[in-house]
Amino acid sequence: MIYPRIDLSILNSLISISPFSKVNKGRFSSKVHANFDSLNLDDDLKIESIVSDYVDHLNSDLFTPLGRRLHSILSSESLAEGVRFSRTVDSSVDGDRAPVIVIGLPRSGTTNLHNFIINNFDLSGINFWELSSPSRVFANKVTDEKFRRIKSAFGFYLYRYLAPSIQSMHRVNMDTYEECWHFQKHFFLCYNYVIQLKFLKLEDFLLSTDTSIILDRYSDFMCQVNGSNKTALKCPDHMMFLPDIVKTFPESKIIWIHRDPLDSITSYCPMIESVWNLFFGGENKSSVGDFIIDLYSRMLRKTISDRDTLNLDIIDVSFKDLISSRRSLAEKLSKEIKLPLVEKDPDKKPAKFFKNKYKFNRDEYGVSNDIVDRKLGFYKTEYSKYL
Repeated sequence: MIYPRIDLSILNSLISISPFSKVNKGRFSSKVHANFDSLNLDDDLKIESIVSDYVDHLNSDLFTPLGRRLHSILSSESLAEGVRFSRTVDSSVDGDRAPVIVIGLPRSGTTNLHNFIINNFDLSGINFWELSSPSRVFANKVTDEKFRRIKSAFGFYLYRYLAPSIQSMHRVNMDTYEECWHFQKHFFLCYNYVIQLKFLKLEDFLLSTDTSIILDRYSDFMCQVNGSNKTALKCPDHMMFLPDIVKTFPESKIIWIHRDPLDSITSYCPMIESVWNLFFGGENKSSVGDFIIDLYSRMLRKTISDRDTLNLDIIDVSFKDLISSRRSLAEKLSKEIKLPLVEKDPDKKPAKFFKNKYKFNRDEYGVSNDIVDRKLGFYKTEYSKYL
């Protein structure tokens, strides 16, 4: 299947017969290297091999001409935004650098929990428009915010046009509190690209890299946005990089939300299928399910191993409690993170706001309880009281 939508099909056909059907490796790599050097991250961080692998991956038969062009533009423009941010950020800004960090498998309730703790405790979040456009452009705060909102909205509505079903699975607007990877993509080394593109070489590269150099910039950004206010962050990707998280934010509180992995997997399948349909032009549903099960296995094994090795004091919560016992959960977390309960937002989103409203047949992805028990039984056994 390649683009049942006629508009995308026509656009893909036009690109396929143009000189831009493949990414020019030399030109693209030079641009990425030049921008990456401008970030002034770390002279010892060598990205030549992973950039080369990235272009080769894009130019493979896995991608449609439209898909490879879309992601090459996304990655290069995001990196250019990172350069602009690095030139404008004031790293001397003093602020709270001990955030509350929500982790958990994708579709396990991380977004719901993130909003829950922001609205029940004296915590600040970071809005989508801020993460998408972190670099300040104008000295006047009002003018700067309006400009950056418009810039973020352009990319947001373009993505909604290209993959409209995502919005019914994960509602986003300019002011929703979003995942940290939206900031990290501005530094090219973004774990979410592993998932978006089935780019497993990037996972290997990142796990052998000290990503705290990027998290340090995130820390500066967090202080620039929220100052001395305590911030709540959220991203499933952080599960893979807990050593770097605690290195950058040693005083942070980490909350891990647990949900029956079968429910998380089957909820995530249509979301990833929609992304892959955009870049690949279509994908066998069972291969989506297989990929996500393997992904979750790696995420869980890495998190459990790092938790044990580093003896991390992680707070475990249950998705079931988040849905049905919210008051008692709030009281428990108040004691754990040592923050008083507040009612900050009378118009806060109800739990059902975060429900996946996309209609799909979970059986089509070939994921069953038997398969989950076989592949993720180690997790279900160790964390059974939270599932």
